[in-house]
Amino acid sequence: MPFSADKAAGREGKVIVYTPGPIRDISRFVSLGVPENLGGKTLEGKPEIFVQVDFKSGGMTAGLFMATRGKVEVTFPFTEHATILEGEVILTDESGQTHTYRPGDSYFIQRGQVVLWDVKGERTIKSFFNIIEGA
Repeated sequence: MPFSADKAAGREGKVIVYTPGPIRDISRFVSLGVPENLGGKTLEGKPEIFVQVDFKSGGMTAGLFMATRGKVEVTFPFTEHATILEGEVILTDESGQTHTYRPGDSYFIQRGQVVLWDVKGERTIKSFFNIIEGA
């Protein structure tokens, strides 16, 4: 049976719209603690991470992710498409390619890629859809 945060929130059967801009209600975000809890390595600052899961079935998960200021090295444990909704994040891949993502910008990262995730402002929030192949 798929997890349904929508059913729990009374939104079952409704389309969820993620709009770039300030996210005012973060009450449904759950703390995941420090990036090391998900296999990340903190390089600067004291970042914390949070998630709001809106869909989960098999190896697929979708929702919102929030990270506070800091730089983290992440080996992605899943393949992910994401769109920045609030704040900015600078991503640097293994080849040294760097890009600053702002609200409305999207990226695609494949499982196993190593990325530097650098939040310079107070926080960044992204919508995400990720999949773990073979799950």
